[in-house]
Amino acid sequence: MAAAAIDRNAITTVLISHLHGDHIYGLMDRETNAQTFPNAEIVVPEGELKWWTRPELDTADLGPTRRGLPQRIRATIATWKNVRAIASDAEIIPGVRAIPAFGHSPGQITHLVTFGDKGLLLTADVSLLPALFVRNPDSQVALDQDGAMAVETRNRIFERAVADKLAVTGTHWLLPSVGTIAKDGNAYAFVAAES
Repeated sequence: MAAAAIDRNAITTVLISHLHGDHIYGLMDRETNAQTFPNAEIVVPEGELKWWTRPELDTADLGPTRRGLPQRIRATIATWKNVRAIASDAEIIPGVRAIPAFGHSPGQITHLVTFGDKGLLLTADVSLLPALFVRNPDSQVALDQDGAMAVETRNRIFERAVADKLAVTGTHWLLPSVGTIAKDGNAYAFVAAES
C-alpha cells in the first residue's frame, strides 16, 4: 500500500470473507495486535465470527497453520468496536452482497460486486487454484475444514457464475486471475479475461 501511495488511515471499509490467518493477520500488528486500519469498518461474516470465538476451540486440533487462531481472533476482531458482523446473505454496502460459501471455513462468504448489468464474484477460498478446482470441482484438500461442504459450495458457486455470466476471481489465484467460468463436460473451465 505504501508503494502505491495509499494511506491506510484513509481506508474506510475492509471486507473479510473468512477468518483464517492469511485473510486477517494483515488487519493487525504482528507483535502488538494494534489495528492496521483504525479508521475502517471491518465487515466480517457473523457465522464465521461466532464459530471462531468459541472457547472450546482452544483445545481442538485445527492443524498447524491455525494453531492459536481462535485466541487471536478473540483478542482482536471480537473486541474491536469497528467490526460489523453481517449475515451470510446480506447486502454489505450498495452494490456488494455476501453469498454463503461454507466449507473451506465454517462461515466463509464470497462477495458479489455488481455494477449496472455486470457482476464480479470474489470467490475467496472457494477455489484455491482454478487449475485444480475448476477442472476438478469435487476434489478435496486438507485446508478445507469441511471437505464435503466445500465441494458442494464450489459447484454451487461455479454454477452461479456460469448462469449469471459473472466475472470471477479468487484470493489465491495466479495471474491471470480474472475471467469467467464455463461448463466443460462434468467440470468447468476458467477463461481468463483479455487484457
